This record gives sequence, C-alpha cells and structure tokens, in this order.
Amino acid sequence: MERKEFIQLFGMGAAAVLATGCLGSCSSSKGSDPAPDATNGPASVDFTLDLTAPDNAALNDPARGYVYGAGGQVIVAKTTAGGYLAVQAPCTHEGTRIQFQPSQGNFLCPNHGSLFNADGTVANGPAARALKKYTVTQTGTTLRITS
Repeated sequence: MERKEFIQLFGMGAAAVLATGCLGSCSSSKGSDPAPDATNGPASVDFTLDLTAPDNAALNDPARGYVYGAGGQVIVAKTTAGGYLAVQAPCTHEGTRIQFQPSQGNFLCPNHGSLFNADGTVANGPAARALKKYTVTQTGTTLRITS
C-alpha cells in the first residue's frame, strides 16, 4: 500500500467515525429530556396519610395547612372549612412545586406566580392548564388519596 492510498483510507475512516458520532447525537430521544413530564401530576395515585403522624402535623397548622405526598408529586391541603383536597404538586407551567395558601384557599406557584383555585383551575397565569385533582376520602384519622 502506498502512502497516498493509506492517507485516503485513513481520512475516509476518520470521516465515517465522526459522521456516525454527529448523526447519533442529533437524533431525537425522549430519554434526553431531563423531566419529560415535569408539568404533569402522576397518572395513578393511591396513598394514605395518618393525620396523627408528626410528618403530617402541618395539615393542622393554620399558617401552613398542607403536606406533600406520593414522593412530592401531590399536595394535600386542609381548607378553612376543615375539609381536605389534593391536587398535583408540579405547576403546569414549568413544574415548580406549588404551595397552598390557607387564608385564600388557593394554590400558588412561587416560581412565576401562577395562581390556582382550590379545584385546580387556573385563576392567574402564566400557567394555562388546570392542576389534576385527586379524590380525598377521610376515615377516622386517615386520609386516602386516589386518582
């Protein structure tokens, strides 16, 4: 093999390796999205909260009135009327965890100021979609939250 042939083959091989790497990095993949469902609550929910447990004491605190469940994906809040409600915790705008405002009875996203009514509907944007609402059933001192 002559020097000229070697350089041509080497150059073509190097170009093929580079092209493969570039094309592979340009392909679309859902796995590359760091949080593909960051603005959606969990599709399936079924968990319980013991109202007497210290971890859930914030539900009875009139200044706080909420806890997170399902790995932080659901917010459970106590209304001023004494009932409980649960909605998805990630804001539908960009996925920031929302907070309950017990005195107003609504949910606020601390990131961009989206405001949601107690039923999860949007009261003030930038969020355009309502929060998922979950069913809360109280039996004694236990709350069961389901979808």
